[in-house]
Amino acid sequence: MTVRELVGKYAVSLYTAYLLLVIIGLALPLLITDDFFNRIIILTFFYIMFSTSWNLLAYSGQASLGHAAFLGIGGFASTILIINGVTPVLGVLTGALAASLVGLFLGIICVRLKEWFLGLVTFGFAIIMAAVVNELSVFIEAINGVLIAVGLSGSMDPHMFGGSLGIYSPDIVSRAQYYYLFFFAMVGTILASHLVIRSKIGFAFAAIRENQAEAAMMGVDITRYKLIAFMISTFMAGFAGALFAPYNYFINPEIFSIHNSFMPIIMTISGGIGTIGGPVIGALVINLLWEQMGLWGMSIDRLLILGLILVLEILFLPRGLMPLIKKITEKIAGTTSRDMPL
Repeated sequence: MTVRELVGKYAVSLYTAYLLLVIIGLALPLLITDDFFNRIIILTFFYIMFSTSWNLLAYSGQASLGHAAFLGIGGFASTILIINGVTPVLGVLTGALAASLVGLFLGIICVRLKEWFLGLVTFGFAIIMAAVVNELSVFIEAINGVLIAVGLSGSMDPHMFGGSLGIYSPDIVSRAQYYYLFFFAMVGTILASHLVIRSKIGFAFAAIRENQAEAAMMGVDITRYKLIAFMISTFMAGFAGALFAPYNYFINPEIFSIHNSFMPIIMTISGGIGTIGGPVIGALVINLLWEQMGLWGMSIDRLLILGLILVLEILFLPRGLMPLIKKITEKIAGTTSRDMPL
């Protein structure tokens, strides 16, 4: 049996591809034991989750240039709750819900704005959130990597992030536990995105993205589905922030930075906007490249290189890396595009 026949026999469905990735992901901690590389992998999982949230909003024809606002809201909300005694699981879910509710409020105000006009509003909102948190720094301080809520709970035990489940404190949780926490959160986020896109809601998102007037004529409630997209997307972004802040054991207004707003955009466009696999491939490639350039001692240089890569990709691969990967895989496996994952 040739390689083409062998690959073509088994690479027949989206679910097969997902199962293969899950198996590889589960086995990875056994192969990579270095803490530094483990952290890079966890960062990649985090960016996959964050980029997936942005991609789902883009899939509905909406754009956000300030998605870091919802990342930060989730992070700060969960952190304040956890250090005041709320269990980590409830704190993370509440942080994600807080981001989603803020997203709903912003969506109601801006639902009639189109594409990049909405993007500018979200960009401004992220800047406002950073300024507000800076002003509240008298109440919420981040000192020496240990979060302290002044005036809310007084002093805190450095191990409080362990909560009742003991899953957050770096002194308590093993490297493998953190890895699998983020791995399963990432898998859940991707699966949720897939289910939404393949559902009736996803078809409504696609119809709105392609032509709002025609979608309205077919009976699609434009306002309702745009708000649904905003809520799901901001919930995912808040969930990523709520998980990452306790893992990082440090949070400050930098989480609302332009860097965090633009990274999911760059990653999604690089991988393939509007596809399920695009944020995964984009986050993997861009984050690994970003970290490697950091190891080479680059700072401003890597921003320039990343910008150049993005420009070249828009010019020569406007649909991202996913179509190229699909084409190569199809050629090897002898399958059609319908057989291969998005």
